[in-house]
Amino acid sequence: MDELDDAYETKGRPTPSSNELKPRGVGSTGLINRIPVVRRVVAYFRGVASEMQKVSWPTREETRYLTTIVLGVTVFFAVSLGLMDAFLGWWFRKAFHANSEDMFLLVALAVAVAVSGGYFLLRNYLREGIE
Repeated sequence: MDELDDAYETKGRPTPSSNELKPRGVGSTGLINRIPVVRRVVAYFRGVASEMQKVSWPTREETRYLTTIVLGVTVFFAVSLGLMDAFLGWWFRKAFHANSEDMFLLVALAVAVAVSGGYFLLRNYLREGIE
């Protein structure tokens, strides 16, 4: 249970509750009360405003940290996909070139060994973590 408590951190500041929020437009009359469509639209936007007051917005530091993570992951995957595209392009050019069967099979074997080795290493690592 301590692990769950450690996983959640408090903001360090109070968040507004629905009891503390001020209702808007109480006792308004006129066009809003006479036309049902307008009344529903106004009620919808009042609900939106009420929910926006309850939101606990992240601090500037939290926003900067999370933005850095998103940009880092995006750049990592962009570079990874670019390298994979370059490798596969080179590999298929070699595969369809005359007298290149040996190179194609050698690269295919190397990729198969690397993928299967990675799979077994990951599987053993996960098994050790579970036990």
